[in-house]
Amino acid sequence: MKKIFICFIVSALMSFVFTGCSSDKPNQAGQDMKSATSQAQEAEQSSVSVKNKDGSVTVENGTGSMSVATDKSVELPKGYPKDKFPIYEGSFIYTAIEQSGSYAITAYSKDDVKKVVAFYKKVLEGAKVNMDTKTDESLTSMGTKSGYAYTMDVGKSTEKGYQTIITISLQPAE
Repeated sequence: MKKIFICFIVSALMSFVFTGCSSDKPNQAGQDMKSATSQAQEAEQSSVSVKNKDGSVTVENGTGSMSVATDKSVELPKGYPKDKFPIYEGSFIYTAIEQSGSYAITAYSKDDVKKVVAFYKKVLEGAKVNMDTKTDESLTSMGTKSGYAYTMDVGKSTEKGYQTIITISLQPAE
């Protein structure tokens, strides 16, 4: 999990730092990270902050945030529609990303995958489904519900101590 965490943090930092970054000159080989970060921050006119909270790391800029758990489940971002797309009770929320009203959540559950799949089948009742693959031990669904385009995947986890992995991606529907 630590390797995944480190890779995730590095990629997230790079995406947050370089979002909206532009330059008149092409990047030169050998340009150091400090200089690139400085240029990106000037271009965005916003700052990137990294906070080490109680058992998690949160990276924020002017348009979004990303939290990654280290020891303790992260909090859902403000505005996440938990009434429409709830996180399975008792889940360990590993990552929570918010970017301009879109959300990406990764969570793990110690409960059996069949029980978690049954929960999310009920959550998706009434959704306009574009693609759906269901088995007793997995659920992959894409569609729209409650003003969001969603992609949801529930399946067996390979993470030690957890039986089920849950990924939810939401974007405001147009």
